[in-house]
Amino acid sequence: MNRSSHLFLLRELVRREFTQRYAGSLLGLAWSFIQPLWLLLLLSFVFSIVIRLPLDSEPTDRFWVFLFCGLLPWTAVHEGIQRSSTVITDHAEMVKKIRFPSEILVAAVVVTALIHEAITMSFFLLALTLVGELVWQNLPLLLAALVLQVFLTLGLGFLMAGVQVFFRDTAQFLGMALNAWFYLTPIVFPIMIVPERYRGWIEANPLSALVTMYRRALLGGGSLWVEGTLSLIICTVVAFIGGLWLFRRLKPGFSDEI
Repeated sequence: MNRSSHLFLLRELVRREFTQRYAGSLLGLAWSFIQPLWLLLLLSFVFSIVIRLPLDSEPTDRFWVFLFCGLLPWTAVHEGIQRSSTVITDHAEMVKKIRFPSEILVAAVVVTALIHEAITMSFFLLALTLVGELVWQNLPLLLAALVLQVFLTLGLGFLMAGVQVFFRDTAQFLGMALNAWFYLTPIVFPIMIVPERYRGWIEANPLSALVTMYRRALLGGGSLWVEGTLSLIICTVVAFIGGLWLFRRLKPGFSDEI
């Protein structure tokens, strides 16, 4: 298959993802905004009213703004990796076809997650503009963050998709790991409230830099170079190359296992 055929197949798979996910749903695509909004409201209530986390070191004093900047990349990464883990077994009839490019299944899931994020982000950018929080001059940083996010998600998606075919418990362990990853990333809390003896571990988390890039791009509050970016770049390159390499090594055995 040539490049144009791959692009056509990718587009059709993304369209199929949307069609199947919202088939029979009354609200349809609106769920891509309603679900993160519900999570935002729930976490905002817990961490700004019940627990009342301080935002003294952050570029905003609105907790919902602070929180949503972190939820945007997280939801896309979470969805991309989680759905990638079962995408090969879910499309067994396609994978068994001769010369079918299984990598496109993972790519379709990641692109779909990115489109969902773009829909949610459009509403968030409008809200930031209305409350006067959006820093337009830092938006180019958002493009860099998105590129790193996509390749990191692809790499981990390839890894999980390949391993899940041979070890069917992978998706269950992945759910636990993603839950831990969420709470070890400064999404619902500012990094400065973490005790210093643990802060280094939180900062070493590649998603910490990604979330900070989003906040810096949308809200300002510092230079365009975010601390931890180099670590994020290294993790992204290793994850993408390593994940794709392992996926292709395991790929010849997919048909026998599914």
